[in-house]
Amino acid sequence: MATATPWSPNNFTPAHRDYAKVKFTTWAITWGLFLLAALVPVVLAVTGVGVPLWLVISPVLLVLAIALPALRIIRRQVAALGYLEREEDFIVRSGVMWRKQVVIPYGRMQYVEVNSGPLERRYGLCQLTLNTAGSAATAHVYGLPEREGQALRERLVAAGEEKML
Repeated sequence: MATATPWSPNNFTPAHRDYAKVKFTTWAITWGLFLLAALVPVVLAVTGVGVPLWLVISPVLLVLAIALPALRIIRRQVAALGYLEREEDFIVRSGVMWRKQVVIPYGRMQYVEVNSGPLERRYGLCQLTLNTAGSAATAHVYGLPEREGQALRERLVAAGEEKML
């Protein structure tokens, strides 16, 4: 039986499952606005303005053709998010199609901040942003419960101060 390596996906701490609700809500608001804009030719056609049929149908079909595949991938995007604390560095992973892993040594961390938007606050979540010296790398940890985000920030700051000395 193979043992899990430090880079194993099983060792990463995943984003909270409620973060998918934040992503779905954001998707609904964004694509709802695009759909409203795409319905303008429909409204014009109904009110009697001479609008060609292709101009009535194509904007709505275009919005749906882009929005529905984006909806299908949200759960996979949230499942791909995670972080791993190691002895010398911090690893953040993300991405479904374009996978990304950022490794930040504790000694290179410049500052760590915790942010939360209105939707994240509604679900008690936050995001952690790590910036390195020289702004060479910035890592975002999404979908953290608020308390866990604050505790992680404190641990990272303490590890960063320890490694800089």
